[in-house]
Amino acid sequence: MSGKLSGKRLLLVEEVLKDPIGHWYEYIKAVTELNRSEGAEVMTVAHARIDPAIATEIAAIPAFPRSSWDGDYYHPRKWRRYLGALWHNWLVYRTMARIVDAHGPFDCLFAPTVGIHQIWGWRLLFARKRARIGRIVLLFRMNAGTYQPGSMVPAFPRIAVVLKAGMRSFAGAIAKGQATLATDSTRLAREYELLCGIAPEVYPSPRIAPFPNEERPAKGPDENLVFSCLGPARFEKGIDLLQGAIKACLAKGLKRPVRFVIQWNHPIADAAGAPYLPDPALVADPRVDFITEALDTAAYDAAIAATDCMVLPYRRNAYYARISGVAVEAATAGIPMLYTTDTWMADLVEQVGAGIGAEDGDMAALASAITAMVENYDAYHAKAMDRRSAAQDAHSGGAFLDKLWGQG
Repeated sequence: MSGKLSGKRLLLVEEVLKDPIGHWYEYIKAVTELNRSEGAEVMTVAHARIDPAIATEIAAIPAFPRSSWDGDYYHPRKWRRYLGALWHNWLVYRTMARIVDAHGPFDCLFAPTVGIHQIWGWRLLFARKRARIGRIVLLFRMNAGTYQPGSMVPAFPRIAVVLKAGMRSFAGAIAKGQATLATDSTRLAREYELLCGIAPEVYPSPRIAPFPNEERPAKGPDENLVFSCLGPARFEKGIDLLQGAIKACLAKGLKRPVRFVIQWNHPIADAAGAPYLPDPALVADPRVDFITEALDTAAYDAAIAATDCMVLPYRRNAYYARISGVAVEAATAGIPMLYTTDTWMADLVEQVGAGIGAEDGDMAALASAITAMVENYDAYHAKAMDRRSAAQDAHSGGAFLDKLWGQG
């Protein structure tokens, strides 16, 4: 296939990728398709237990026997957690050294989920296999610190010094253009700069709405407005606030018919670690649909297409700086949002989207935002549709590729 990346070889590494749950699958698939469309050869390294259909679809090599997200390293004793992080870094190096030796050389290695469990593994690999890796791009998508209410300065745990040292160890390679530290949020870039003194480059999200230019006329007053919370529900994403707000709105009554859709296809634990379950009253309510199965791309895209408002009540301490791929998909589709104020999502809406913010952790405020969106939906729908081209430009595939390959 011809294209501006014809003849280039990309090694894409995602240890977590094993099924459609979460955004790892959609992210990796988008990166794969963007690079292939421009002629690059893409090889993906994934979890050893990857779904065979996904492995075939994206030509993935099952390799990592465990990921840092599998729960193997969660232990009440700190020294056991620290030992687990050390061991996983060695696992990253050992696994990838075999891959690079067997399948290299590569023009670019891209690891889009890097943290304390991987940073030194990548550093050792780059030091020992530099000749077979033309360029290494490490993307940090998760917080290194946390944010207290009202604070814009992150608090870092003591163990973050290990991550800090690992990031700083790439300074020489960064200066030579051999390595790039990246993230997908200006807020997160600032957080990591405060941590290590190096500001990561900010990459756009590679996955936008699957139907960017499709007509989306406003619903009639008697048609159901669909308010969706897509992406696997988690406590840090405010699922408890959402359930409470929905119950309050349904009990009070809304001025237009509304159907609520919640993706809940994975067990959830609350802040104390106890199981958190769907509210039985909402499960029994015909106006509320729970998606309990894993969604393939077609089903997920259909859920986005059916959405009139995306509800994202994410908690500020986790999402002050982190992006939401679902929010990007909503903005690029022309879908208005309900979101938590003073988060990255608020920046997105201000710049290229439309929606209503609610204060962090305030269930009553979220219920009021739902009510306001229902009552003024046509205006928010029109604004979101008007701004979707700007959202698509901000998160274009071409811009992502230019960043990845050091051309922009």
